[in-house]
Amino acid sequence: MTQPAPTATDKRLLWIVVGALVVAAVALWASSGLPWLDVPRGLTRNGRLADDVTGGQSLTALTPLALFALAAVAATLATGGWLRRVFGVLVLAVAAWALYAVLDAALNGAQRISSSGWAPGYGEGPGEPARTLLGPAVAVAGVVLLGGAGAVLAWRGGLLPRMGARYSAPGGRRERQDSRPDLWQALSDGDDPTTRS
Repeated sequence: MTQPAPTATDKRLLWIVVGALVVAAVALWASSGLPWLDVPRGLTRNGRLADDVTGGQSLTALTPLALFALAAVAATLATGGWLRRVFGVLVLAVAAWALYAVLDAALNGAQRISSSGWAPGYGEGPGEPARTLLGPAVAVAGVVLLGGAGAVLAWRGGLLPRMGARYSAPGGRRERQDSRPDLWQALSDGDDPTTRS
């Protein structure tokens, strides 16, 4: 069964999905460098002065998730039909796991930081590391975009146009019109096939 030709809406939806995946990759990569925990000056960890904890330190899966989102762009453009829909389900499952991991790291990350006290000369500072909002919010936005793109691929992936589809011949290969064996047979018999009408 042949599928109907993609409409302008389907083409637009494909590029929206690709754009969402690219923005998700950028957001996940950017959130890995943003601070997720604001550590007070003078607090030490393992005997060294502690810096702010970035997203990449809180959740090491952020950069691989960004690379997965970029790979999803290529897979979205290269696949089609039911394979694209199955890939959409995979993207949706990865996004669901990533949302859990991001929220867990954002909400429970401060409890995982073990400090070894205050450095000499700093005295007792304001206390504990505090959660920041920007880093986790950017990560959540990236994961939501990734999940949204996966949902669209799972729902409408079979209808979206495929890269290179305009070059594939509908209905398979056509036979060549002038490949008639009777011409060769006529030559073999000594007749001139061009004089026949």
